[in-house]
Amino acid sequence: MLKKRIFFVLFALIAVFAFTSSLSASDAAKIADDVKTDIKTDVKKSMPDIKKPDVKSEMGKGMPDIKKPDVKSEMGKAIPNAAGAQKININTANAIELSSILKKVGPKHAAAIVEYREKNGQFQSPEDIKKVKGIGDKIYELNKDIIVTTD
Repeated sequence: MLKKRIFFVLFALIAVFAFTSSLSASDAAKIADDVKTDIKTDVKKSMPDIKKPDVKSEMGKGMPDIKKPDVKSEMGKAIPNAAGAQKININTANAIELSSILKKVGPKHAAAIVEYREKNGQFQSPEDIKKVKGIGDKIYELNKDIIVTTD
């Protein structure tokens, strides 16, 4: 930015000098071109040599092997049964576990399940989950095979 300002100041001085002396317009233009070339050369010399990284060849180098965790299999409250399906204890699971394992149960309903359990005590049977506001017959039917109330 400073180099551009210097160029414009020098160009203006040359133009003023050209009009006040016997310097012709073509001579002034030649001098301006010389100054412009000198400034470009100075800028190139002062700039570090920046190379674009070869992204394709650098991909994966030095990076740890990152795998998406299997949330359902790593949850402490999810219990695999003999058939390999996940079971979830609705008396001990937290809201994150409930919303990630139970079908059609998002964070809002999962929080409602935990809140109901804290206010009313443990569920006595899997069907008791229907007592929670927002959990009806449809959601219960989708999940009845994976809900447990004891470990």
